[in-house]
Amino acid sequence: MIRFGIVLIVSALVVGGLTWGAYALQWIDQFPSFFYQTLIFLVFSTTTIFAYLHKINKPDFFVQLYLLTMAVKLLAYGAYNLIMIIKDNVGASVNVVFFMMLYVIFTVLEIAFLYRKIAGSTSA
Repeated sequence: MIRFGIVLIVSALVVGGLTWGAYALQWIDQFPSFFYQTLIFLVFSTTTIFAYLHKINKPDFFVQLYLLTMAVKLLAYGAYNLIMIIKDNVGASVNVVFFMMLYVIFTVLEIAFLYRKIAGSTSA
């Protein structure tokens, strides 16, 4: 669990730094106006969901809970994106692209760490 948190925070810092660098080098024209909110929201939600899923030891319940968390994530993240679009219509594309980039990276990390846990528990 601690390794996941460390990797997640390091990944968030790297992506945040690369975003700042890309803007400073003028590789991107506009900086995401919801930069900090998106970073904090996704780190917090990914960590919370991972913590719940990591505690589950029953494979049948794990699958059901994972599917439930995916559905809840899609609804919550859709609502968050809608709020971003409404609040900053001009910068909506930059904010949504930044959000989706973080979402994909954090979801891949979550799946990789959960797979290691599940694969390790079935072989023992």
